[in-house]
Amino acid sequence: MRNATTVLAALQSGLRPREERITVLIPSRMRLGAKWVDVVIHNVSSRGLMGGSDEAPQPGSYIEIRRGTIVIVGRVQWAKGRFFGVKSQERLSVKALVDEPRLASRPQQKSEPDAGERRAERRLAHEAQMARKVERSRAFASAFQFIVMALVGVTLAVIAAQGVYGLLSRPADAIGAALGGK
Repeated sequence: MRNATTVLAALQSGLRPREERITVLIPSRMRLGAKWVDVVIHNVSSRGLMGGSDEAPQPGSYIEIRRGTIVIVGRVQWAKGRFFGVKSQERLSVKALVDEPRLASRPQQKSEPDAGERRAERRLAHEAQMARKVERSRAFASAFQFIVMALVGVTLAVIAAQGVYGLLSRPADAIGAALGGK
């Protein structure tokens, strides 16, 4: 009820309701100017995404994000700290983005020894490890959900079969008793 009143109030005030965001952790690569940097996509909607990177792009700039063979081109709408929001030029498929495998090799990057860079690599490695854990957890949850639903279906089928057997056996027993003289 509360959600309906919120939507109604937003429509009456002329505001569009915000599109649903799907929370994800997807390690990707982002072209920022002439160089490639690591980025983690934190949430996705059909028209944009929120990413996190040690080198957040400036609002108004155009960026390219790659995950496997998927390329997302968009304009940065906002940036706060290491997080930023991107409005994509084309519609995004969350399922395709999540299911897309990572490329075996990534674009080559010039190596410049820097203490800050080492921390960034550790942080991004940790975020990539967390993203892999999330992907494994999602696969396990899907398998577990399938098994539970299958067990519930089998249980309901057994209960229904017992009920039908009980309904049909009573008249058959009565007819058998009347004919057989039991």
